[in-house]
Amino acid sequence: MITFLKRCMWFVVLFVLFCWDLVVSSVLVAATVIAPTGRSKPRLVTIPLQVKSDAGITMVANFISLTPGTLSVDVSPDRSTLLVHSLLAGESSEETRREVREGIEARVLRVTGT
Repeated sequence: MITFLKRCMWFVVLFVLFCWDLVVSSVLVAATVIAPTGRSKPRLVTIPLQVKSDAGITMVANFISLTPGTLSVDVSPDRSTLLVHSLLAGESSEETRREVREGIEARVLRVTGT
């Protein structure tokens, strides 16, 4: 029962923080589009996944796709890597990997427990 309550709590945290990520990324994408100089640095980024369940992978991929400026493109056949297109990835892919690993994926791991 306590585990169920913890997962429910983490689901609420996941939802609230996703809404925050949604607002922040919307502002960043809008600023990029409106800016007179090209601030976008699009890039395809491979992200190693810690999440192993189908539900967890689907949640991570969907949350990434729902966030403006990012799009989940593909999952590797062994389900260990996610290919993501990021509008604001910059020169280094490592920042995008870190944001997904420490943000969306960590929250999904808490909810799914896998």
